[in-house]
Amino acid sequence: MTPKRHVLTIVIDDIETAFQPVSELLHAYAPHILLRVGYPMRDWEASVIFLVVELSTSEMGAFSGKLGMMQGVSVKTITLKIGEPK
Repeated sequence: MTPKRHVLTIVIDDIETAFQPVSELLHAYAPHILLRVGYPMRDWEASVIFLVVELSTSEMGAFSGKLGMMQGVSVKTITLKIGEPK
């Protein structure tokens, strides 16, 4: 399948439980991550991570599904509908 670019917003609202598993999964997908921005919200005891990744649609579904199954984690994805690089 052709890889596409996707934007993910990951919200971790249970840092003690979810931080390590999320970090390990992101490390496993590191070759596909084009951009990663993290924003710790210590006053809310939460963290937000923004990603731009390049994966096929099925790989993206597997990745976001693994994230979404983790306790204390919610994820939203957007597939960018832009053309191929020139």
